[in-house]
Formats: sequence, structure tokens, C-alpha cells
Amino acid sequence: MPSDEAQATRFGLLFSRYDRELRRFLSCYLSNKSDVDDCAQESFLNVWKQEARGTLHEDPRGYLFITARNVVRDFLRKARARRSGFHVELSEELDALRSIENETTLVHREGLRLVEAQLEALRPSTRVVFLLHYVELLPFDAIAKRLAISTRTVEREIARALDHCRGALAATRKDILSD
Repeated sequence: MPSDEAQATRFGLLFSRYDRELRRFLSCYLSNKSDVDDCAQESFLNVWKQEARGTLHEDPRGYLFITARNVVRDFLRKARARRSGFHVELSEELDALRSIENETTLVHREGLRLVEAQLEALRPSTRVVFLLHYVELLPFDAIAKRLAISTRTVEREIARALDHCRGALAATRKDILSD
């Protein structure tokens, strides 16, 4: 088996001698330069492995090009399976959608913050009834039973909370709708 230095030298000569020719060969099968680069790299890697094992004997050029042809076949087979020819780059559209989504999320957070601030201004009993109904999604009769109050009182507390929020957020709502 040749020494590591001899292998590296032999491989370096092989690379410098056949790199351009191999890339031209691969360009006949692949139109994308980065795909050509990837397949060339994989082909040379396979040859290097053979050289490191000491099994690369006679015609290294022939082995390199046979390896490259097989690498391209595998690459094209995988590309066909992935339908990469039908891939549509969505980065610009995706960025625009993310921007809209982030803006919408920000508006929702701001709206939630405003509602929370108004709920803090409510009487504690009104706030509890409101939260039980709109956050825990309990019906009026279940709230009345839990708090030991009448259903009519629950209705009045919800109405009081909604009136307060509508009045306090009316100006903000107009600003949001006018934009």
C-alpha cells in the first residue's frame, strides 16, 4: 500500500489533470453549476477513498469518469423522485407572508394588551365573570352556580364589562379601522 504522502501526491495530480475535463463531462448532464460542483466533489471523493484503500490501480481516469457517470445517475434519479424540476422559489413571497403574519400577530398582541388594561379597570367581581365566560368559555348558568349568584347578575356583569371595554376602546377601534 502506498504511503499517505504518495497517495496525496497521486490524487493531487489526478485532480489537477482531470478536474476541468470532469466538470465539462458533468455539464453535459447537469445544467446547474452547483450540481456539477457537488457531483464532481463526490466523484473525486470516491476516487480518493479507492486510492486510500490502495484499490485504485491502473486507469484512474476511467474509474473517475465511470464514478462520475454513476454519481450523476444517482443525482438525477433522486432529483426526479423529489420533483425538483417543479420547485418554485418562494422566498420573496414567503418573506412577504411572514411580514404580514408578524404584523397581524403584533396587532393582535396590542389589541389583547389594550383589552387586558381595560379589564384591570373593572371591578373584581365583573372581571371574574367576564374571564369565566370569555376565557374559560363557561355558560352563564355555570358561572352563576360557581360564584353562587343569579344568572341575571352574570348577564348584567357581562354587559357592564362589554360596555366598559367598548367605551374605553372606541377611539382605538376607530384608529385601527381608519388605517
